[in-house]
Amino acid sequence: MFDEALFREAIAKPRLRQPLPECLAGNRSGGKVRVLTEPELNAMTQQWFVDLDRKIAHYAERGIDVAFTVEWAKKYWWSWLMRDMSLNHELYTPDLRYKDPTTFGRIIVGLEEFERYNFAFLDAIPDWRYDPLPGQIYIDVTPEGETRIVVRYIGSGHFSGTLRFYPYDESAPAIHCVGTFVQCTAVDRYHFNADGLMYEGETLFDLLDATQSAGVLPSDDSWLFRALMGASRLPGLVRDARRTLRLG
Repeated sequence: MFDEALFREAIAKPRLRQPLPECLAGNRSGGKVRVLTEPELNAMTQQWFVDLDRKIAHYAERGIDVAFTVEWAKKYWWSWLMRDMSLNHELYTPDLRYKDPTTFGRIIVGLEEFERYNFAFLDAIPDWRYDPLPGQIYIDVTPEGETRIVVRYIGSGHFSGTLRFYPYDESAPAIHCVGTFVQCTAVDRYHFNADGLMYEGETLFDLLDATQSAGVLPSDDSWLFRALMGASRLPGLVRDARRTLRLG
């Protein structure tokens, strides 16, 4: 039986492998980026839920009831922090539709595919944790009464495994680890039905940011990165060569 105590226990439980670096060690430009510590992440998540309560009270004063989102969000974060999918029937419709940059434009359908997609990240980053950013939740209620949420959050952990893309199995294209500690932001979009279950969602993140932050791709001022970008000329050269041969 899920309750507030379980949620608080999950937030307080240490997850990140220690020690953490003081700054991110990836290949992003723009100067050193300080790593947020686990106590800071915990405090940030707790503040996010305080902000959510205030926002829900604000909506209620105007006759809009979205109070179900508090319990839903707590169960959702608890399930991923604890790697426990036993509450899925209270969170999602069985035919949930979801999209992510790693699906290459496909929409995955059903809870089995949704779990496989999420555990691809958890397998690649065993101490991976998600923490919502305070003040960055946006709630929309349509004229038909449907609730939609957008939330920005940060993911933290050591990239020590292999991140497999769709279809998230041994046949999938994959990014291999270099052991770097990463902290990257992402944005999620959730659509809920009348029963308060998510039936559609999407995760958006900057794949270039993620791979450079993890040390997989080189920095933008390196010769290797410029060579990789230069390779984008090849499709155009091939196209022009085919046109020339046809004309000849």
